[in-house]
Amino acid sequence: MGHDAGGDVLLVGPGWLGAPAAVALAAASPTRRVFTASRSDRQAPVGCQALTADVTRGMADPAFARAVTAPLSAVVVCVAPSRARGDSYAVYPAAARGAAAIAEALGAEALVYISSTGVYDRHDGSAVDERTLIAPASERVRALFDAELTVLAAAAAGCRATVLRAAGLYGPGRDPGPRFAAGSVEPESWCNFSWRDDVIAAMRHVLTLPATHGGTIYNCTDNTPVQAGAITHALTGLPAGAAETLVDDGTVRAGRSNQRISSAALLATGWRPTMPTVFDGLRALGHPLPGHPLPGHPLPGHPLPGHPLPGHPLPGHPT
Repeated sequence: MGHDAGGDVLLVGPGWLGAPAAVALAAASPTRRVFTASRSDRQAPVGCQALTADVTRGMADPAFARAVTAPLSAVVVCVAPSRARGDSYAVYPAAARGAAAIAEALGAEALVYISSTGVYDRHDGSAVDERTLIAPASERVRALFDAELTVLAAAAAGCRATVLRAAGLYGPGRDPGPRFAAGSVEPESWCNFSWRDDVIAAMRHVLTLPATHGGTIYNCTDNTPVQAGAITHALTGLPAGAAETLVDDGTVRAGRSNQRISSAALLATGWRPTMPTVFDGLRALGHPLPGHPLPGHPLPGHPLPGHPLPGHPLPGHPT
C-alpha cells in the first residue's frame, strides 16, 4: 500500500532541492499540511508552513511538538552542511538521528533521506549499484554512510525507511555547463547526474512503494554515465582538452568521483527521469550543444553517452 495519500509531511532542509520538493508535496493533496523545518528563519515555500527548528535536536526542540501533530504521513530529509554556519559533515548523521527520533515520536509512516552517490567513493571508473561495498575512507563518506544506517534502522520501529542516493544534482539555478565547457574535469572521468525535478519525482514515487524489511536504498541518477570529455565536446564542439580553462564556480560536484552508477533498481519500480541524459538537461538549461551528435552516434573518441551496466540490484536490497 502506498503512503502518499494526503497525510501531513515534515520536510527538513527547504533549500535548493527541499523547497521545490515541499511545494510538490503540498500541491499533490489539498488536505495535506507540509511543514518545512530550517534552523534559520525562512519564508515558507508556496502552500507550506515554515518551522524554525533544529532537526539535530530531534524532539528536544520544542518547535516540533508545538507545530506538528501526530500521526505524520512522512518525514523527508534534504540537509547539507552550511558554509555560513561552519557545519562539518557531522551534520549528516546528526540530522538523520534527529529525523528518525521525530519520525518515531510523531508516528510517521515513512522516512525518506536524500543521500549522495558520493558514498561509493570510487575513483577507477568502476560500475556500482546498491550492493556495492561501502568502505569509508574520508570524513564525508563516513558521515554519509552513518546517516544512511541510522535512517535504515528506523525500519525496525515500523517506519518505512528509504535512502535515495542522488548524483550530480543540477537544474535551474545550478548549471554544470560552464565547468565542463572550461574543461576543468578530467576528460576520461565518468560523471553521473540527477536533474533536480527528477529527484523530487523519485522522492514522491518512493512514498507510494511498499515497505521492505530493513529499509530500502535506491540510487537516483539518470542512469546514463558520461565521460567528462564528451560533455566538454558537446558544449564547445572542441576536442577534449582543447577548451580554454575558465574559473570553476563550484556549483556542481560532478567529477569528484570516477564511477558509473546504475539506477536500475529504482527504474524497476516504475520511476522514469524526464532528463534521461545530461545532454537533455543542458539543453533545458539553454545550452545549444554544438558538439552533441545525433542520437545513436558516438562522439569522436568517446563511447555512447548511455553506458550499459551488467545486471541490476534487487529492488529494496540494502548495502
